[in-house]
Amino acid sequence: MRLTQTAFVAVVAGLSASVLAGPPVSGNVIVREGDIVDGSAVTIINSPFTNGNGQVGLVIGLADGRRAIWFDTGVIFLSSDALPDVLTGGEGTMGVGNNGEFIYSPSYNGNDSVWGQNGLILAGTQAAPGYGANFFSTFNSRPQMIDDGTAFWVGGINNGQGGTASFQRALYKQGPGGAISRVLSSGDVIGNTGGLTVAFPSGINFDYHVSGNGNHYINNLTAATVAASDTMIAVNGSMVAQEGGATGQGDAWQNFDLVSINNSGNYIFTGDTNAATNMDEFIAFNGVIGLREGQMVDGLTLGSAVNAASLNNLNQAVFVWTTVQETETLFFASDASNLAASVKLLSVGDLFDEDNDGIGDWTVTDFNASGIIGPGLDFADDGYVFVEVDLRSLDGSTTIEAIISLRVPSPASAAVLVLGALAAARRRR
Repeated sequence: MRLTQTAFVAVVAGLSASVLAGPPVSGNVIVREGDIVDGSAVTIINSPFTNGNGQVGLVIGLADGRRAIWFDTGVIFLSSDALPDVLTGGEGTMGVGNNGEFIYSPSYNGNDSVWGQNGLILAGTQAAPGYGANFFSTFNSRPQMIDDGTAFWVGGINNGQGGTASFQRALYKQGPGGAISRVLSSGDVIGNTGGLTVAFPSGINFDYHVSGNGNHYINNLTAATVAASDTMIAVNGSMVAQEGGATGQGDAWQNFDLVSINNSGNYIFTGDTNAATNMDEFIAFNGVIGLREGQMVDGLTLGSAVNAASLNNLNQAVFVWTTVQETETLFFASDASNLAASVKLLSVGDLFDEDNDGIGDWTVTDFNASGIIGPGLDFADDGYVFVEVDLRSLDGSTTIEAIISLRVPSPASAAVLVLGALAAARRRR
């Protein structure tokens, strides 16, 4: 049968999305908008976080205004459980321990707080731990948790004269026994800087990460020095990269964003250099830039923003980077010291198969990972990555937000994927 040009175009336009988008990416939906929890529909999905066992936790919001803590396969806490105390809202960041411990940041009777499996940890207007009389907590934010249930968060402290404004910050921790102590605070000396101190009032930035074993931590800090060199990355309290310092690749560090560190003390961080704007965004492993904006990875050209990044204890990394061809892509590096060999896991526009039958059920329309309110990704060692996405039904009638899990390829299969991408690129030339 012969087709006219018009008829041919019509046939192509009518092909199903499953044909045009290529093979679907298989995975599982953990929780989605519309799921029913304690009689109320899920309306808010936040970023996922994992413990040392690879179990996922997150804060979800319900249609009736309550918040809930999701752990592994279901809800373990509802904000209404705290009554008669009133918990409202909740930041997108949180943490879970290996035994189901958790921390999140709601408003407690109207005061910014952190709350865990045993109840209130600290709330605004309470005495600031580790400080003298009249020093009070002003806010508690960006909570995280390590494997043994030790909780971490950034807290604001007043001026010691009974005020409510934040004059300094501290990175706090609460161990399993309940005692709260300071890890790092405004005024502390930063190692490897010649005596520079953490700036007042907000030198403890919200981008930080603690290794699962608690032995290492990494911070994005602001020091008390001139603006041209005041931001830096510090590992275990000592500077490893400073604004204005040489990257070793002919340019200088300019600003820093996301951070992640593992049990061995290896780390990644992201940001910009002072290079040309078409190559300034980067990811660095142990202080060495491994990928830059403009490079091609698995057939995709890296854009201007890394929106999420995480390093696990196997020195594997996952990251979400804007890409020229597919808007935004989740990548996997089987060896974080060789980020250029990363492979694509999922892109905006891909089909997602949630029941593993090889047929696409949804189209991925967005990644919701954001380094502004949290790390966006938290990559465990069991070979699964959890990510927050928007999904659209194939008929276009329904769009939902969901947490999905994807299996990362083994190192051998990742190498095959890279070779396949190279071969495809050669064929396109």
